[in-house]
Amino acid sequence: MTVANFVGVFLPCLTLVVFLAGIVYRIRKWNRAPVGKMTLTPAPSTVPEKWKQILKEVLIFKQLFEGNKSLWAGTWVFHVALALILVGHSRVVTDFPRLWSALGMSNANVDSMSNIVGGTAGVILLVMGIYLLFRRFAVHRVREISDVEDYVSLCLILAIVISGDILRFGTHFDLNQTREYFAALITLQPVTIPSNPYFLLHFFLGQILIMWIPFSKFLHIPGVFYSKALLYQQ
Repeated sequence: MTVANFVGVFLPCLTLVVFLAGIVYRIRKWNRAPVGKMTLTPAPSTVPEKWKQILKEVLIFKQLFEGNKSLWAGTWVFHVALALILVGHSRVVTDFPRLWSALGMSNANVDSMSNIVGGTAGVILLVMGIYLLFRRFAVHRVREISDVEDYVSLCLILAIVISGDILRFGTHFDLNQTREYFAALITLQPVTIPSNPYFLLHFFLGQILIMWIPFSKFLHIPGVFYSKALLYQQ
Protein backbone atom coordinates (compact mmCIF):
# COMPACT_ATOMS: atom_id res chain seq x y z
CA MET A 1 0.00 0.00 0.00
CA THR A 2 1.40 3.38 -0.99
CA VAL A 3 1.43 6.41 1.30
CA ALA A 4 -1.18 8.11 -0.90
CA ASN A 5 -3.52 5.10 -0.72
CA PHE A 6 -3.05 4.84 3.04
CA VAL A 7 -3.79 8.53 3.65
CA GLY A 8 -6.41 8.97 0.94
CA VAL A 9 -8.35 5.68 1.01
CA PHE A 10 -7.74 3.54 4.11
CA LEU A 11 -7.32 6.25 6.76
CA PRO A 12 -10.58 8.14 5.99
CA CYS A 13 -12.58 4.96 6.67
CA LEU A 14 -10.71 4.36 9.92
CA THR A 15 -11.11 8.01 10.91
CA LEU A 16 -14.89 7.90 10.44
CA VAL A 17 -15.27 4.73 12.50
CA VAL A 18 -13.02 5.92 15.33
CA PHE A 19 -14.64 9.38 15.45
CA LEU A 20 -18.22 8.10 15.55
CA ALA A 21 -17.41 5.39 18.08
CA GLY A 22 -15.60 7.96 20.20
CA ILE A 23 -18.50 10.41 20.15
CA VAL A 24 -20.92 7.66 21.20
CA TYR A 25 -18.53 6.70 23.99
CA ARG A 26 -18.25 10.27 25.26
CA ILE A 27 -22.01 10.87 25.17
CA ARG A 28 -22.62 7.67 27.13
CA LYS A 29 -19.94 8.73 29.60
CA TRP A 30 -21.52 12.17 30.03
CA ASN A 31 -24.94 10.61 30.53
CA ARG A 32 -23.64 8.27 33.25
CA ALA A 33 -21.72 11.00 35.10
CA PRO A 34 -23.35 12.26 38.31
CA VAL A 35 -24.79 15.77 37.99
CA GLY A 36 -24.86 17.78 41.18
CA LYS A 37 -27.16 20.64 42.03
CA MET A 38 -25.94 24.11 41.14
CA THR A 39 -25.45 25.97 44.40
CA LEU A 40 -23.07 28.86 43.66
CA THR A 41 -24.89 30.15 40.59
CA PRO A 42 -28.69 29.90 40.44
CA ALA A 43 -29.93 28.03 37.39
CA PRO A 44 -31.94 30.10 34.88
CA SER A 45 -35.65 29.88 35.60
CA THR A 46 -36.86 29.81 31.97
CA VAL A 47 -35.87 27.89 28.86
CA PRO A 48 -34.81 31.04 26.91
CA GLU A 49 -32.61 32.12 29.83
CA LYS A 50 -31.09 28.65 30.02
CA TRP A 51 -30.08 28.70 26.34
CA LYS A 52 -28.89 32.29 26.63
CA GLN A 53 -26.48 31.26 29.40
CA ILE A 54 -25.29 28.21 27.45
CA LEU A 55 -24.71 30.21 24.26
CA LYS A 56 -22.79 32.89 26.16
CA GLU A 57 -20.40 30.23 27.42
CA VAL A 58 -20.08 28.43 24.09
CA LEU A 59 -19.80 31.50 21.83
CA ILE A 60 -18.00 34.11 23.93
CA PHE A 61 -16.39 32.01 26.72
CA LYS A 62 -18.11 34.06 29.41
CA GLN A 63 -16.41 32.46 32.42
CA LEU A 64 -12.94 32.80 30.87
CA PHE A 65 -13.65 36.46 30.03
CA GLU A 66 -14.57 37.16 33.63
CA GLY A 67 -11.52 35.30 34.96
CA ASN A 68 -8.62 36.25 32.66
CA LYS A 69 -9.20 38.80 29.92
CA SER A 70 -5.75 38.51 28.28
CA LEU A 71 -6.07 34.74 27.99
CA TRP A 72 -9.66 35.16 26.82
CA ALA A 73 -8.59 37.50 24.01
CA GLY A 74 -6.00 35.07 22.63
CA THR A 75 -8.24 32.03 23.07
CA TRP A 76 -11.33 33.64 21.55
CA VAL A 77 -9.46 34.99 18.51
CA PHE A 78 -7.87 31.54 18.08
CA HIS A 79 -11.26 29.81 18.09
CA VAL A 80 -12.88 32.37 15.75
CA ALA A 81 -10.05 31.94 13.24
CA LEU A 82 -10.37 28.17 13.56
CA ALA A 83 -14.14 28.36 12.97
CA LEU A 84 -13.63 30.50 9.84
CA ILE A 85 -11.11 28.01 8.49
CA LEU A 86 -13.43 25.06 9.16
CA VAL A 87 -16.27 26.83 7.34
CA GLY A 88 -13.92 27.67 4.48
CA HIS A 89 -12.85 24.03 4.22
CA SER A 90 -16.38 23.15 3.17
CA ARG A 91 -15.50 24.65 -0.24
CA VAL A 92 -12.72 22.09 -0.56
CA VAL A 93 -15.33 19.32 -0.46
CA THR A 94 -18.05 21.08 -2.46
CA ASP A 95 -19.14 24.55 -3.52
CA PHE A 96 -22.51 26.24 -3.06
CA PRO A 97 -23.31 27.87 -6.43
CA ARG A 98 -26.95 28.56 -5.58
CA LEU A 99 -25.97 30.30 -2.36
CA TRP A 100 -23.36 32.49 -4.06
CA SER A 101 -25.80 33.27 -6.88
CA ALA A 102 -28.48 34.29 -4.36
CA LEU A 103 -25.93 36.58 -2.71
CA GLY A 104 -25.03 38.07 -6.10
CA MET A 105 -21.44 36.80 -6.00
CA SER A 106 -19.56 35.38 -8.97
CA ASN A 107 -17.04 32.54 -8.71
CA ALA A 108 -14.24 35.10 -8.97
CA ASN A 109 -15.73 37.09 -6.07
CA VAL A 110 -16.07 33.96 -3.95
CA ASP A 111 -12.51 32.85 -4.71
CA SER A 112 -11.18 36.31 -3.88
CA MET A 113 -13.10 36.43 -0.59
CA SER A 114 -11.95 32.90 0.26
CA ASN A 115 -8.32 33.80 -0.39
CA ILE A 116 -8.48 36.93 1.74
CA VAL A 117 -10.51 35.53 4.65
CA GLY A 118 -8.90 32.08 4.62
CA GLY A 119 -5.38 33.43 4.27
CA THR A 120 -5.88 35.96 7.06
CA ALA A 121 -7.48 33.37 9.34
CA GLY A 122 -4.61 30.96 8.65
CA VAL A 123 -2.01 33.54 9.65
CA ILE A 124 -3.98 34.60 12.75
CA LEU A 125 -4.43 30.97 13.80
CA LEU A 126 -0.70 30.39 13.46
CA VAL A 127 0.17 33.47 15.51
CA MET A 128 -2.41 32.71 18.23
CA GLY A 129 -1.33 29.06 18.37
CA ILE A 130 2.29 30.09 18.90
CA TYR A 131 1.15 32.60 21.56
CA LEU A 132 -0.85 29.98 23.47
CA LEU A 133 2.02 27.48 23.27
CA PHE A 134 4.54 30.11 24.40
CA ARG A 135 2.23 31.04 27.28
CA ARG A 136 2.25 27.46 28.53
CA PHE A 137 6.05 27.57 28.70
CA ALA A 138 6.45 31.14 29.93
CA VAL A 139 3.75 31.53 32.62
CA HIS A 140 4.67 29.56 35.71
CA ARG A 141 1.13 28.85 36.91
CA VAL A 142 0.00 27.77 33.43
CA ARG A 143 3.07 25.55 33.09
CA GLU A 144 2.22 23.88 36.41
CA ILE A 145 -1.31 22.91 35.36
CA SER A 146 -0.40 21.92 31.79
CA ASP A 147 0.02 18.26 30.93
CA VAL A 148 1.46 16.41 27.95
CA GLU A 149 -1.90 16.43 26.15
CA ASP A 150 -2.02 20.24 26.23
CA TYR A 151 1.36 20.55 24.50
CA VAL A 152 0.70 17.76 22.01
CA SER A 153 -2.70 19.24 21.12
CA LEU A 154 -1.27 22.68 20.38
CA CYS A 155 1.66 21.22 18.43
CA LEU A 156 -0.72 19.10 16.34
CA ILE A 157 -2.89 22.12 15.54
CA LEU A 158 0.19 24.17 14.66
CA ALA A 159 1.44 21.39 12.36
CA ILE A 160 -1.95 21.32 10.61
CA VAL A 161 -2.01 25.13 10.31
CA ILE A 162 1.55 25.29 8.96
CA SER A 163 0.94 22.58 6.35
CA GLY A 164 -2.32 24.33 5.39
CA ASP A 165 -0.59 27.70 5.06
CA ILE A 166 2.06 26.10 2.86
CA LEU A 167 -0.73 24.71 0.66
CA ARG A 168 -2.31 28.16 0.41
CA PHE A 169 0.77 30.36 0.07
CA GLY A 170 3.67 28.18 -0.98
CA THR A 171 2.50 25.59 -3.50
CA HIS A 172 -0.07 25.02 -6.23
CA PHE A 173 -3.34 23.63 -4.90
CA ASP A 174 -5.77 22.11 -7.41
CA LEU A 175 -9.18 22.81 -5.87
CA ASN A 176 -11.17 21.07 -8.61
CA GLN A 177 -9.10 17.89 -8.33
CA THR A 178 -9.58 17.90 -4.55
CA ARG A 179 -13.35 18.32 -4.90
CA GLU A 180 -13.46 15.41 -7.34
CA TYR A 181 -11.48 13.30 -4.88
CA PHE A 182 -13.80 14.04 -1.95
CA ALA A 183 -16.93 13.56 -4.09
CA ALA A 184 -15.68 10.12 -5.14
CA LEU A 185 -14.64 9.27 -1.58
CA ILE A 186 -18.02 10.20 -0.08
CA THR A 187 -19.95 8.26 -2.71
CA LEU A 188 -17.61 5.23 -2.41
CA GLN A 189 -16.41 5.56 -5.99
CA PRO A 190 -12.86 4.82 -7.19
CA VAL A 191 -10.79 7.85 -6.25
CA THR A 192 -7.90 9.73 -7.80
CA ILE A 193 -5.88 10.94 -4.85
CA PRO A 194 -4.30 14.43 -5.15
CA SER A 195 -0.56 13.93 -5.48
CA ASN A 196 0.50 17.15 -3.74
CA PRO A 197 2.67 15.96 -0.78
CA TYR A 198 1.61 18.92 1.35
CA PHE A 199 -2.04 18.00 0.78
CA LEU A 200 -1.32 14.43 1.90
CA LEU A 201 0.51 15.71 4.99
CA HIS A 202 -2.25 18.21 5.81
CA PHE A 203 -4.98 15.62 5.28
CA PHE A 204 -3.10 13.02 7.34
CA LEU A 205 -2.64 15.39 10.29
CA GLY A 206 -6.28 16.51 10.03
CA GLN A 207 -7.48 12.93 10.25
CA ILE A 208 -5.27 12.26 13.28
CA LEU A 209 -6.89 15.29 14.91
CA ILE A 210 -10.41 14.10 14.06
CA MET A 211 -9.75 10.65 15.55
CA TRP A 212 -8.31 12.23 18.69
CA ILE A 213 -11.15 14.71 19.26
CA PRO A 214 -13.57 12.40 21.11
CA PHE A 215 -10.89 11.23 23.55
CA SER A 216 -9.26 14.59 24.27
CA LYS A 217 -9.86 18.09 25.55
CA PHE A 218 -10.67 19.15 21.98
CA LEU A 219 -14.26 18.23 22.79
CA HIS A 220 -14.47 20.99 25.40
CA ILE A 221 -16.90 23.30 23.57
CA PRO A 222 -19.61 20.70 22.82
CA GLY A 223 -18.79 19.25 26.24
CA VAL A 224 -19.56 22.58 27.90
CA PHE A 225 -22.74 22.85 25.82
CA TYR A 226 -23.85 19.37 26.83
CA SER A 227 -22.87 19.55 30.50
CA LYS A 228 -24.51 22.93 31.08
CA ALA A 229 -27.69 21.72 29.39
CA LEU A 230 -27.74 18.85 31.90
CA LEU A 231 -26.97 21.12 34.84
CA TYR A 232 -29.72 23.56 33.93
CA GLN A 233 -32.24 20.74 33.90
CA GLN A 234 -31.83 20.41 37.65
